[in-house]
Amino acid sequence: MGNWPDHEAILARFRDWLDEARSESVSLDGVGLEPEPADPIGFCQLVEQFTALRQDVKLLAKATRGTEERNEATLLSLGAAIEQFRAVQAKEEEAADKAARPLVEAFVELEESLVRGRRAICQARQRILADVSAGVTEAARRLDDLYRTQPWWRRMLCRPWHNTAKAIYAGGTLDTYRNIFDALLEGYDLIQDRTQRAMRQLSIARIQCLDKPADPNRMTVVEVVSDVTRRPGTVVEEIRPGYCWQGRVVRFAEVKAVGEQ
Repeated sequence: MGNWPDHEAILARFRDWLDEARSESVSLDGVGLEPEPADPIGFCQLVEQFTALRQDVKLLAKATRGTEERNEATLLSLGAAIEQFRAVQAKEEEAADKAARPLVEAFVELEESLVRGRRAICQARQRILADVSAGVTEAARRLDDLYRTQPWWRRMLCRPWHNTAKAIYAGGTLDTYRNIFDALLEGYDLIQDRTQRAMRQLSIARIQCLDKPADPNRMTVVEVVSDVTRRPGTVVEEIRPGYCWQGRVVRFAEVKAVGEQ
């Protein structure tokens, strides 16, 4: 402790430095004012100032810690509120999905029924028109047979009537059935268009399967076929359509796919 500087010597040097700094400041400003005598600064006053400064620092640190604690509590409360909001939002979305799912499934069933109904009408149209055409051909053959059994003079007199009657019967019969089926198919097309428009508004989409790789997340392969001209796993036939709602699978598509060669 003998090498520790004397307190009075330190204070004296500090006062000399203050006097020199004040003199230099006055000379730079060009004002010839005499420096005012500074009050002597004692060690006790310096200790008091440092003590007050330390107390202020403690108070500031305490206030800072209090602010940090309040901010942390606020952040925790905000985080809890956000989690609660997310939980409520998830529950609301789940409830909305649960409420909308019957409607979505009803649209899916309706669209599938319309597709099957139109396919059945087209098949019936083709079959009935073929049967009617065969019946018209048979009726024309019978008329020709009956016509040939008539005397020559009667055939000569009735030939225009005979040909006209066959043409009217054949054309009128086929046109009648064809117009009936065309009108029915037109009505089906209108219903399908409206149904598909409503499905698009609800974000319901049919899964595209044909000539696509079999997707296990969207398709169920119910039968494996052999086809050397196609890559393994390629869908070659759609047995039952599948549907997605807002990107989620509502019903898996049932398909036939090419197996490993």
